[in-house]
Amino acid sequence: VAAQLAMVAVMTMTPLQLQGHGHGLDAVGWVLSAHMIGMFALAPLSGRIADRWGPAVTVNAGLGVLALAAATALATPTTGLPVALFLLGYGWNLAFVGGSAQLSRDLAPETRSRVQGTVDAVVWSASALAGLGSGQLFAGGGYALVAVVGGVLALLPLALLVPRGSR
Repeated sequence: VAAQLAMVAVMTMTPLQLQGHGHGLDAVGWVLSAHMIGMFALAPLSGRIADRWGPAVTVNAGLGVLALAAATALATPTTGLPVALFLLGYGWNLAFVGGSAQLSRDLAPETRSRVQGTVDAVVWSASALAGLGSGQLFAGGGYALVAVVGGVLALLPLALLVPRGSR
């Protein structure tokens, strides 16, 4: 859910950011193409990572890549957006593949469909909220605020999952 929130919030406002800096639809198309490549082209690699190091490592790596994407978008809000959006897509992919692997591995067959359906409903509802909320963030503080909130959303689960003894 955190990966979906972070990815959708930043991705949704990127075309407005580019347009605000004088870039046309050609630049928007290239940047979003880089994003889509990150989202889908490396899925086999994400699956191998999940198989080799486990779903939790894959999800955590994805959240870290999402935070790096947000930092890149914040640091280079126009020229670095192709890289930032590629990373945003790939971070989402890692988290999504890892999370899906965790669910399918750890759930009993008789509850798997129901739980996965519930998780899907929550994730896609989060997408709607992120899309709506990112517009408000952009209007209130610009793309920098959207990138910061996206990065915080990506890192929040990592902070919450730190074992209590190490806090």
